[in-house]
Amino acid sequence: MFEYISGTIVEKKTTNIVLETNGIGYYITIPISTYDKLGELGSVSKLYTHFHVRENEQRLFGFATKEERIMFNSLLKVAGIGPKIAISILSGISIKDLFDVVASQDVKLLSTVPGIGKKSSERIIVELKDSFDDTLTSKFIEYTATKEEQSFAQDAEDALLSLGYSKASVLKQIQKYMTDNNPVSAEEIVKAVIRNFYSKK
Repeated sequence: MFEYISGTIVEKKTTNIVLETNGIGYYITIPISTYDKLGELGSVSKLYTHFHVRENEQRLFGFATKEERIMFNSLLKVAGIGPKIAISILSGISIKDLFDVVASQDVKLLSTVPGIGKKSSERIIVELKDSFDDTLTSKFIEYTATKEEQSFAQDAEDALLSLGYSKASVLKQIQKYMTDNNPVSAEEIVKAVIRNFYSKK
């Protein structure tokens, strides 16, 4: 419904703010990670928004970056995870650390978030990795790989795209391979991805 809202901060708490624009005050629920990036009362702020509609409730959520909003939407795709838990996760764990949780399957760290038990953590790790879009997949590789591995991944992506594979499927396969392996060349990644594509035919 709204891509973003830009306005003056007239109320500010750790879990929500009110942005006023054109005489309208928007009550927006935010994670602590967004709160930490906001200016003072009276300053102008811009939040990327998600409008959540339920049978008896309509809520507006706001995020300091597009990546935070995309991660929020990815968390909502996990079975049993609603907006409240998704906001709690983003409030307690940074996106970078959340990528590390997925890469290392760190159930213990994820279980420190209120409302998240061991079984929920295991499900989140499995389902979250599969729900990343192109933006988060690229960020995942950037945050969890060494600079050399990032270079291999980029070269492999370029090679696979030149062969006619779609970017979305290429990024997914590269992410999957690099989560489970430590590649020593772009060629290794390319061969592994192509093998996986053929095995699915």
